[in-house]
Amino acid sequence: MKLVERHVITKSHYLWSACDHKAFLLKNLFNLANYHYRQHFFSYQKKLNFNQLYHKVSKSDDYQALPTKVSKQIIRRLDSAWSSYFSALREWKKQPNKFLGKPKIPKYKHKTKGRNILPYPDES
Repeated sequence: MKLVERHVITKSHYLWSACDHKAFLLKNLFNLANYHYRQHFFSYQKKLNFNQLYHKVSKSDDYQALPTKVSKQIIRRLDSAWSSYFSALREWKKQPNKFLGKPKIPKYKHKTKGRNILPYPDES
């Protein structure tokens, strides 16, 4: 069992601007990592290895602006989304009648309006 603590910060909260800024940086990191995944997928029709992706994005400003464990969580979540896409694609090829259409690859978040969740593991 995982113990989860969730904090919902509204726009009237005094920490809203700081959290919004961090969520914006995480959105940028998500889009950068997704860009590398997509380019690798379009070139080789394969999933990008987590370690390869980590080394591609770990030098970016958005990655370094946040704690390492938080940034890694975003990369892990994106990796999980791509793994889900590939498993859904395999299942779709076997039994297309279970789906409404062909599964789609994970999309980018909106450039200005997009935000990402802000996961903070216990250790960070």
